[in-house]
Amino acid sequence: MKVQKRGSVGRSIDVTRYKGYDELRHDLARMFGIEGQLEDPQSSDWKLVYVDHENDILLVGDDPWEEFVSCVQSIKILSSAEVQQMSLDGNLGNVSVPNQACSGTENGNAWRGHYDDTSAVSFNR
Repeated sequence: MKVQKRGSVGRSIDVTRYKGYDELRHDLARMFGIEGQLEDPQSSDWKLVYVDHENDILLVGDDPWEEFVSCVQSIKILSSAEVQQMSLDGNLGNVSVPNQACSGTENGNAWRGHYDDTSAVSFNR
């Protein structure tokens, strides 16, 4: 599975070798040279989102670990500014339904969208 961050070379990882989100965040921060900046998603300058098997984009950490591992296709590390811009554009919702596996319904994770491998992120509500 690929992990991408703007301005960096993408990396491939095997999410099944991690025990949980904390270990994943720590390792990704080390890989991309942003140590200590992914561990606290609330105060970090960087946010982790992932693309699931339906090409929906969701926040890393919103689903139980086992569900995340079963449906993640790729991970993107976005700056807070990119996330804020998406919010200002009205592309991100404010309501998140906990334990909604892999965005299976329209009432799933607030960060619904579709990922286009060739360019940026385009979100739908």
